[in-house]
Amino acid sequence: GDGDAAFPFVIFCAPPSGSEDYAGEVARACDRWIGDATSASARGALVFTSSCSVYDVDRGRCDEQSKLKDKQSNERVAKLLKCEEEVLRRGGQVVRLVGLYHSQRGAHSYFLRIQSVPRDGRSVINLIHYEDAADLCVKVLDYNREERDRGAASATSASRDAASVFIGTDGHPVSLQEMMDATLSSGRYTGTCTFTAPVGGDGDGEGKRVDNAATRERLGWTPRHKSFQAFMEMGAIDAFASDAT
Repeated sequence: GDGDAAFPFVIFCAPPSGSEDYAGEVARACDRWIGDATSASARGALVFTSSCSVYDVDRGRCDEQSKLKDKQSNERVAKLLKCEEEVLRRGGQVVRLVGLYHSQRGAHSYFLRIQSVPRDGRSVINLIHYEDAADLCVKVLDYNREERDRGAASATSASRDAASVFIGTDGHPVSLQEMMDATLSSGRYTGTCTFTAPVGGDGDGEGKRVDNAATRERLGWTPRHKSFQAFMEMGAIDAFASDAT
C-alpha cells in the first residue's frame, strides 16, 4: 500500500482538540514529506497551520514578530508551539491563522445559535475567510519551493525560522457587535444576538489587532474577501452557501 508513501507537498491543518496524540500526528505528517531542513535538494514544501493564539498579546497590534506565550500558559498553546518547532526544524513553514469563517460556519453562526452571548459586544475579533486561508497556504507552499530554488536552505537556523512564519488574517479587526450587525444586515440570516456582559466587564472594547503586512509583502498576497463586513455586504456568497452554484 501507500502507507509509507512520501510526497513533495504536505500540509497539516487540523486543530489539536481533535486528537489525543496531536504532536505524533504532526510528526507523522512531516515524515511523509520529501524534504530536509538542510538539504538544498529537498523538494516541494511542508506547511503546518497553527493559531495566532500563540502570541502573548492581549491588546493592541500583533504581528509576525510579536512575543510568543510561554508553553506553560496552557495545554493548547504548548501543543501548537511544540508542533511548530518540529515543522520548522524539518525546514517547513508555519501559518498562524486568526478566526476562520465562511457563510455557514464561524463565530457569527455560533452566536446566532446561542442568541445570548456572555461577552462585551465591543470586544475585538480577527477573522479570515476559509477560502482566503486556503489560498494563503497555497501561496506559502509555492514560497517555500521558490526559496529552495534560490538556495535559501543554506541559511542559518534562526534566520530560516524567522522567515518561515506567516500570519493569515484579513487585516480588518471588528468588534463582536459589528460582526453581528453585518451578519443580520446581509439579508441571508435571521435571528437575534444579545451580548450580556456588563460594559467594562468581560472585555472593554479592546483586544488583539492582528496585522500581517509582512506576510502580504513577502508573498504578494491579498485576501479575496477584504473584510467580514465586505463579505456580508456582498450577500455572504461563497462555495459553502446552500445556493452556491
